[in-house]
Amino acid sequence: MSQTTGAAQISFVVKVIGLSTLIAIAFKTLAPRLAIPATNAVSLALVLTPSLLLGAFLTWQLWTSQHVDPTHPRRD
Repeated sequence: MSQTTGAAQISFVVKVIGLSTLIAIAFKTLAPRLAIPATNAVSLALVLTPSLLLGAFLTWQLWTSQHVDPTHPRRD
């Protein structure tokens, strides 16, 4: 594994942990102030929202990155 790949992987892990922490803090501080009904649908939405937001952000970042892998068969 090259040094660049290792640095990129560490950067990715740090971003995931950082974003997860920010989302958790946001829920912890904002949730008590909201009048949210206690239903199964609301519980499911609260559990899935952090993962969906993080997935959307990382997908957007992958989409906008200019990283080209020369070994990928569908490289244009």
